[in-house]
Amino acid sequence: MKTNRILIIVAAAVLLLTSCNNGHERMLTIINEDGSCSREMTINPDSFNLTAPLDTTINVEGMIFHPDWKRTWSVKGDSVRHACPMTQQQWDSLQNVFHDDYLYQHILMYTKQEYQSINDMCESFSRVCQDVFKDTMSLEKQFKWFYTDYVYKETISLAVFDQVFLIPLDRFVSADTASYWFTGEPNLAEGLTGAEQKEMLDNIESKISHWISACTMANACQIVNEQYDDVKNPPVSKEQFEALRDSITMLPAVANMDLVFSTNEQISNIFEDFFHSDAYTPLFKAEDGWNSRLDANNKYISVLLMMKPMLDYVMPGKVIDAGNGVVKDNVVQYKFSGERLIPHPYHVTITSRVPNVWAFVVTALVILLAIGCLFYRRIKKMIS
Repeated sequence: MKTNRILIIVAAAVLLLTSCNNGHERMLTIINEDGSCSREMTINPDSFNLTAPLDTTINVEGMIFHPDWKRTWSVKGDSVRHACPMTQQQWDSLQNVFHDDYLYQHILMYTKQEYQSINDMCESFSRVCQDVFKDTMSLEKQFKWFYTDYVYKETISLAVFDQVFLIPLDRFVSADTASYWFTGEPNLAEGLTGAEQKEMLDNIESKISHWISACTMANACQIVNEQYDDVKNPPVSKEQFEALRDSITMLPAVANMDLVFSTNEQISNIFEDFFHSDAYTPLFKAEDGWNSRLDANNKYISVLLMMKPMLDYVMPGKVIDAGNGVVKDNVVQYKFSGERLIPHPYHVTITSRVPNVWAFVVTALVILLAIGCLFYRRIKKMIS
């Protein structure tokens, strides 16, 4: 059933946090000394995206790339890149090598865009992610004579949180608990035995599951509210129904909902039991109202769930402070996934240093000049 499929995605977005990056997807950002920059995304394409003409806008796992993005592809494990689109001859040749129906799983696509400024890159990223994410970026140059420090900051946040999750998360878990569940920090498991950790995680999972069920029921209440004029013989007025929404979403029956099976029937039963009336049941049997709302939410949740690139940054000069990232061969790596944005925004802060060679030359010349003047005075004094 379509509704069940969508709800599986909803549940997975917040509960299946054991999923990890496949080791290939990444977003490489290069910052240059003059403030220009570039961003390249390495993604797993499907056959349509691989063979799409370059003047075609493509959608890859919820990310929209317009024709101004340069596209290339390669076979996993091979550094040689080929121009897009992939030809039928190339496809057939690779098919003979891998002998399976999922050839695209062996291929990577690279989409790259160059920018004149950080602001241009920020605006572009918002369009790619369909405004699901709000991204702010800044680059500050700090001149210190012998060197210049470059401080790059980026903050990614979930711009559609209130549209997708209608119930505040802090009603179910504390801020630290939510952060630990979705990001791993702060480490609440420190000092606990394995058994104690399991007990703690089971308790958190139960509350997170309740939160998702409550959000689902809140969505159902909103659908009913918007279509209240279509309800025949409602047991309460629309104003009374709105006032009861919070009580409905926090019912024990909501906490025990199974979001995978027969969700419509469960919601209808909860409404019938609470109001002692089946007046609202037809709304959840009508596919248009319920499914269209979930389809809209699914657009955002699918992007949130599927976005798991490693964030790589290349800065001018040598990195002297990577923030929460890890430096490998002067490339700063940040581990990122969409669900990390649920408790709070994701922050990137990197500082690099570029030596000002001319400053050393000028300083050396000034010192030599000073020394020369000193010797000149002494020699002149000795002669006189």
